[in-house]
Amino acid sequence: MFSQFGLLKYRMFGYGHSFGILSHYYGREADLELREDIDTVLEPGMVVSMEPMVTIPEGEPGAGGYREHDILVINDDGTVDDITGFPFGPEHNIFKK
Repeated sequence: MFSQFGLLKYRMFGYGHSFGILSHYYGREADLELREDIDTVLEPGMVVSMEPMVTIPEGEPGAGGYREHDILVINDDGTVDDITGFPFGPEHNIFKK
C-alpha cells in the first residue's frame, strides 16, 4: 500500500518485527524485520508486531504522522489473532480535548 500510494519515501522504518523472550529489544533478529528487502518466513506460534508508520513533511499535502501498532499471534492454521484489543483506524488515534 505504501508503494502504491508513493509513501515509501515517508516510511520511518520497517512494518514490524519479531519479539524476543525478554522484550521486543532482546532477541530481535534482522531476518525477522518485516520489510520489502527481507524475506521473512512467518510460522505458527510466532508473535510479531505490526507497526507501519509514515511521516509526511510539513508543507506537503497530508502533513503529519500516523502509526498503527498491533501485536499478532500466528496460529497453526495460518490465521492470526490480534491481541492488541485497540480499534483500527485514524479516528481512534486522535487526541481530543
